Amino acid sequence: MDWNRPLDVYCERTTPDLLAEPLNAASNLAFFVAAYLLLRHTRGREWDFRVLAGLLALIGVGSLTFHTVATLWAAIADTLAIALFIWFYLQRLLVRFAGLNNVVATVVIVAYAIGSRLIEKSFPEGALNGSAGYLPALATLLVVTAWVSVARRPARKPFVVASLVFLVSLALRTVDQAACPAIPLGTHFVWHMLNATVLFILGIGLARLDRTSASPTMVGR
Repeated sequence: MDWNRPLDVYCERTTPDLLAEPLNAASNLAFFVAAYLLLRHTRGREWDFRVLAGLLALIGVGSLTFHTVATLWAAIADTLAIALFIWFYLQRLLVRFAGLNNVVATVVIVAYAIGSRLIEKSFPEGALNGSAGYLPALATLLVVTAWVSVARRPARKPFVVASLVFLVSLALRTVDQAACPAIPLGTHFVWHMLNATVLFILGIGLARLDRTSASPTMVGR
């Protein structure tokens, strides 16, 4: 496998140069802003929110690297950073909201990660402009939103908003290549900004979850 193989998958990139995607690169600032705002909102009062903020910033680093270096290894680093955020977030959700202990929640997340990968591999390579890999995340977010809403927790509004924004952002990511003739700069940079917003809102939703909804003997183990 050629880890340094150059990739050209977005409208904005027309040359292999480091700064060939200025908007796609600069828009990653949104992830760093989201990380800062999440820390400020939660005041870093608990370790898992500090980790979430760190992972948000890591997404910014991974994506910035990919949209400048634009090689296979950079693409993998970008994808892995996003996956780490998703896995950690869901693990903390299962602990805080479902009342699972850390071990059981982690086993569930490992199974989720494997299942998500199998679903992604079931699609042809490049399907939906590479957005097929995010379909499990979209489905999970919709299920969690329904779950929190049925439980009538104060956090349901952030989850509803995050779901709607993620639908829009994923659509913009998907149409990037198709929109090239009409929008030469593409739409991927908007995906960055909206996705950073989604992850920040989800952090707020997690912070607002009523921890009494889970067994007090299980939460925080």
